[in-house]
Amino acid sequence: MSTGLSDHWLMHRQVVSLVNQCRRRIREEFAVALRLSDADLRQQLRHYARVSQDTRIRALLSEIDSLAPELPAEPEAPRQMYRGQAVRSEEKPSQARTPKPVKKSKRMYRGRPVED
Repeated sequence: MSTGLSDHWLMHRQVVSLVNQCRRRIREEFAVALRLSDADLRQQLRHYARVSQDTRIRALLSEIDSLAPELPAEPEAPRQMYRGQAVRSEEKPSQARTPKPVKKSKRMYRGRPVED
Protein backbone atom coordinates (compact mmCIF):
# COMPACT_ATOMS: atom_id res chain seq x y z
CA MET A 1 0.00 0.00 0.00
CA SER A 2 0.99 3.61 -0.06
CA THR A 3 3.17 5.13 2.64
CA GLY A 4 0.43 7.57 3.60
CA LEU A 5 -2.41 9.62 2.30
CA SER A 6 -0.50 12.89 2.07
CA ASP A 7 2.04 11.64 -0.50
CA HIS A 8 -0.23 9.41 -2.56
CA TRP A 9 -0.02 10.36 -6.23
CA LEU A 10 -3.80 10.40 -6.77
CA MET A 11 -4.48 12.91 -4.03
CA HIS A 12 -4.25 15.93 -6.34
CA ARG A 13 -7.19 17.20 -8.38
CA GLN A 14 -5.15 17.90 -11.53
CA VAL A 15 -3.65 14.41 -11.49
CA VAL A 16 -7.07 12.77 -11.08
CA SER A 17 -8.41 14.83 -13.99
CA LEU A 18 -5.51 13.74 -16.22
CA VAL A 19 -5.86 10.11 -15.15
CA ASN A 20 -9.56 10.20 -15.98
CA GLN A 21 -8.75 11.55 -19.46
CA CYS A 22 -6.25 8.71 -19.90
CA ARG A 23 -8.77 6.15 -18.70
CA ARG A 24 -11.40 7.46 -21.11
CA ARG A 25 -9.03 7.26 -24.10
CA ILE A 26 -7.81 3.77 -23.08
CA ARG A 27 -11.41 2.60 -22.70
CA GLU A 28 -12.21 3.88 -26.20
CA GLU A 29 -9.15 2.28 -27.81
CA PHE A 30 -8.80 -1.00 -25.90
CA ALA A 31 -12.26 -1.54 -24.35
CA VAL A 32 -10.65 -1.96 -20.93
CA ALA A 33 -12.08 -0.38 -17.79
CA LEU A 34 -9.36 0.86 -15.46
CA ARG A 35 -10.34 1.87 -11.94
CA LEU A 36 -8.85 4.55 -9.73
CA SER A 37 -8.86 2.07 -6.86
CA ASP A 38 -6.56 -0.39 -8.66
CA ALA A 39 -3.30 -0.80 -6.76
CA ASP A 40 -1.25 -1.01 -9.97
CA LEU A 41 -3.09 1.73 -11.90
CA ARG A 42 0.09 3.61 -12.71
CA GLN A 43 1.75 0.52 -14.21
CA GLN A 44 -1.39 -0.24 -16.23
CA LEU A 45 -1.45 3.32 -17.58
CA ARG A 46 2.20 3.00 -18.61
CA HIS A 47 1.55 -0.33 -20.33
CA TYR A 48 -1.37 0.98 -22.36
CA ALA A 49 0.54 4.17 -23.20
CA ARG A 50 3.36 2.04 -24.68
CA VAL A 51 1.08 -0.08 -26.85
CA SER A 52 -1.35 2.68 -27.81
CA GLN A 53 -1.49 4.36 -31.18
CA ASP A 54 -2.83 7.55 -29.55
CA THR A 55 -0.05 10.05 -28.87
CA ARG A 56 -2.31 12.03 -26.54
CA ILE A 57 -2.25 9.16 -24.01
CA ARG A 58 1.56 9.33 -23.91
CA ALA A 59 1.44 13.11 -23.48
CA LEU A 60 -1.09 12.80 -20.67
CA LEU A 61 1.03 10.17 -18.92
CA SER A 62 4.18 12.32 -19.13
CA GLU A 63 2.19 15.22 -17.67
CA ILE A 64 0.96 12.96 -14.85
CA ASP A 65 4.57 11.91 -14.14
CA SER A 66 5.68 15.54 -13.98
CA LEU A 67 2.88 16.51 -11.56
CA ALA A 68 3.05 13.40 -9.37
CA PRO A 69 6.56 11.99 -9.13
CA GLU A 70 7.04 8.32 -8.39
CA LEU A 71 7.15 7.21 -4.77
CA PRO A 72 10.40 5.72 -3.45
CA ALA A 73 10.93 2.10 -4.42
CA GLU A 74 11.49 1.01 -0.83
CA PRO A 75 8.14 0.98 0.97
CA GLU A 76 8.16 1.67 4.66
CA ALA A 77 7.13 -1.01 7.09
CA PRO A 78 3.35 -1.31 7.08
CA ARG A 79 1.67 0.42 9.96
CA GLN A 80 -1.59 -0.47 11.55
CA MET A 81 -4.35 1.99 10.67
CA TYR A 82 -7.49 2.72 12.64
CA ARG A 83 -10.04 5.10 11.14
CA GLY A 84 -7.39 6.64 8.92
CA GLN A 85 -4.92 7.27 11.74
CA ALA A 86 -1.71 5.34 12.33
CA VAL A 87 -1.65 3.53 15.64
CA ARG A 88 1.37 2.49 17.62
CA SER A 89 2.12 -1.19 17.43
CA GLU A 90 3.95 -2.66 20.38
CA GLU A 91 6.79 -4.98 19.52
CA LYS A 92 6.67 -7.00 22.74
CA PRO A 93 3.13 -7.09 24.08
CA SER A 94 4.01 -9.55 26.86
CA GLN A 95 6.46 -7.10 28.45
CA ALA A 96 4.48 -3.97 27.75
CA ARG A 97 1.74 -4.47 30.33
CA THR A 98 1.03 -6.96 33.02
CA PRO A 99 -2.65 -7.54 33.67
CA LYS A 100 -3.91 -6.22 36.99
CA PRO A 101 -5.68 -8.64 39.28
CA VAL A 102 -9.43 -8.38 39.05
CA LYS A 103 -11.12 -7.15 42.21
CA LYS A 104 -14.38 -8.67 43.21
CA SER A 105 -17.00 -5.97 43.09
CA LYS A 106 -19.14 -5.28 46.11
CA ARG A 107 -22.82 -5.89 45.84
CA MET A 108 -24.96 -2.85 46.45
CA TYR A 109 -28.55 -2.57 47.57
CA ARG A 110 -30.20 0.85 47.60
CA GLY A 111 -26.82 2.53 47.55
CA ARG A 112 -25.34 0.55 50.44
CA PRO A 113 -22.81 -2.28 50.31
CA VAL A 114 -24.24 -5.73 51.10
CA GLU A 115 -22.23 -8.51 52.69
CA ASP A 116 -22.82 -12.05 51.39
